[in-house]
Amino acid sequence: MPLIQNVIVPAEEHHDRDLDRLQRLQDNLIWFYSNYEYLIKNYKHQFVAIKDKKQIDNDSDLDRLVRRLGIENYDDAIVIEFIYDK
Repeated sequence: MPLIQNVIVPAEEHHDRDLDRLQRLQDNLIWFYSNYEYLIKNYKHQFVAIKDKKQIDNDSDLDRLVRRLGIENYDDAIVIEFIYDK
């Protein structure tokens, strides 16, 4: 059985990763709201997943979408929003 050693990551590195992730989330939200007209025409009454300023998946069922994306304990900047009528 392999020996597992604890790896200590400096707090500063965690902070930088968190800031990067927050910036990517913000960028994805800006993209989402900037493209809402397109999204409402094509994905009304559905949840859409946005990553890297692109719509990557959609579904009317949030649980099904999350399972399909495999985002259990996911450590990335994916925005999932519901598209409502105007």
